[in-house]
Amino acid sequence: MGVKERGVGDRMVRVVVDGWEVEAEEGMSVYDLMKKEGISFWRPFEVPQLEFIRNEDCPLINIVEVDGRIANPKVLKKLKVRDGMTINTKSKQIEETLTERLNWLKEKEECYLVRLLQEFVAVEAENAGFISLEERKKWKFEGWVSEPSILYDPQLCIRCKNCIETCKSVQTVEALGFDEEKGVILIDEARCTRCGQCVHACPMGIETEKVKIFKEFFGCKLCPYSRPLGAIREIDNTMEVWKVLKDPEKFVVVQFAPALRASLGEEFGLPPGSIVVGKIYAALRRLGFDKIWDTNFAADETIMEEGTEFVYRLIKAGVISKEEVKGMEIKDEILEKVSGVLPQFTSCSPAWVKFCETFYPDLIPHISSCKSPQQMFGPTAKTYAALKLGIDPRKVVVVSIMPCTAKKFEAKREEMCSAWKWLREHGYIPKDTPKFPDVDIVITTREFAKLLKMAGIDLTELPDEGPDPLLGKYTGAAAIFGRTGGVMEAALRTAYELITGKPLKKLEWEELETLEGIKVATVSINGKEIKVAVAHGLGNARKICESIRNGGEFAKFHFIEFMACPGGCIGGGGQPLPTDVERIKARVEALSRHDRELPIRKSHENPEIQQMYREFFEHPISEKSHELLHTSYIDRSKDLKVRS
Repeated sequence: MGVKERGVGDRMVRVVVDGWEVEAEEGMSVYDLMKKEGISFWRPFEVPQLEFIRNEDCPLINIVEVDGRIANPKVLKKLKVRDGMTINTKSKQIEETLTERLNWLKEKEECYLVRLLQEFVAVEAENAGFISLEERKKWKFEGWVSEPSILYDPQLCIRCKNCIETCKSVQTVEALGFDEEKGVILIDEARCTRCGQCVHACPMGIETEKVKIFKEFFGCKLCPYSRPLGAIREIDNTMEVWKVLKDPEKFVVVQFAPALRASLGEEFGLPPGSIVVGKIYAALRRLGFDKIWDTNFAADETIMEEGTEFVYRLIKAGVISKEEVKGMEIKDEILEKVSGVLPQFTSCSPAWVKFCETFYPDLIPHISSCKSPQQMFGPTAKTYAALKLGIDPRKVVVVSIMPCTAKKFEAKREEMCSAWKWLREHGYIPKDTPKFPDVDIVITTREFAKLLKMAGIDLTELPDEGPDPLLGKYTGAAAIFGRTGGVMEAALRTAYELITGKPLKKLEWEELETLEGIKVATVSINGKEIKVAVAHGLGNARKICESIRNGGEFAKFHFIEFMACPGGCIGGGGQPLPTDVERIKARVEALSRHDRELPIRKSHENPEIQQMYREFFEHPISEKSHELLHTSYIDRSKDLKVRS
């Protein structure tokens, strides 16, 4: 064996490092010795995820063997060298350990150490009689996906059936069932609304206290892979966003939903209900988006279209007359093509829309023809904004950050390519241009937090910044879109003034701001009693749909807001885990507070919205806006294995 002589002090010890004898000062830590000797941590092979692990002391991948035991940097900094100590940076034990960890990282995009700690949930499940850990080790079952939103990993499942119960009792969808051998099964994909409430129900995705302590101790809170993954979780599209941001040929624009500004902070340790909108703008700018815009702008745009549609429906149904309308011009050509079916249903929640298409196709005429804010933003960005900025629309990539797993499904709907159709028909792009969607990539709140951590961005350390002009300004009406009752309040603020021509003095309806599953209110407009209702959670939506189908109480209402998730978007399937009642309440209150603090609180008073209509759409439900901002729906009941 050769001997490497190093600086000899008064009190030295001899240590063997990778088969070479080294002298070190007594009292020196093993970590400092490695640095002094220029010894780095070994990798048996590389995986792409290593690029995004920025913690120099990461205990997952930075390991050595000291006297036969695996040690990480935290240990090595405390561990003092001693005479005869053996340190190996390469060994069979290290290779086997790292191979297992790196393969898990590559395949699951999850920290193996976090998973080991999260497995205490599985131990508790065994004690409760749900599973046998010995049997679980043998499982090699195939999972399933509900494209393009949700996947199920049976190897992580503890058979608690929480997801099945949520799907059945809370959402009344019953898309999930149980197989004694395979675990949770997707009985009928046609039933699945992609709402993601099953994700919230899975305990394997909710950090245990042990995981929290581990992350705090080892400095892992900003690691993109330190969030434990549930057996049911969202399909991850973060790498798609990362790659497109690096593509110099693409002009990448971004929108983010109202709910994020009251929930994203939780992923960085802030209390539920922390408003972080200014920091989100700053973070998006640092990620490298070409334009930082806002879904809230499109929420105001939605109110202009949906509120106007509601006025026309009221006229067509004979509830009010054309002569009563003082705040807008009633155009006969629009009146002819707008539906007169009441009550009008909101259309912002894609899981709700699919629920209605699947289980209540006879009620489709009630759904507003307006697209959701996400889907209004896409074609607006690729037509109005792209043309105004002189950008080739074919190069524009719209990234959407949503609290909702169903938004992934919505963006993939076949009909959501209206910008492509309109641009071809009006000669802005060649007729043979391949079809492209209005919204290209959708990621959830959780995925966005991961993306920021991949880039090494700590949200809490950022200054407050603002959006880019054109599609960035928003009002308080848009802010409350993220909570149950918010869309209804926002629509009433505008519809009232469109009908009366007078300012609405009181902008809140307290009865619509509670967390009751079904809420009702009566609004007096020109002496007419307009009855409105709000439902959140698909179980509550079902109650109202049954009532209307059977000619019950709600058949006499005029306007009904539906949100698929408890609490509205603030409780969406893509929100931080856990999303429980207390967190929902804090987030709801934060959005209401944000609304009250904004200088403009009515959608029709948004100056950028006014500019857009002057320069491009002309007026709500114009021929152009009908082509780009409105849609139609599909009877999906025929897709069911067994019809309801």
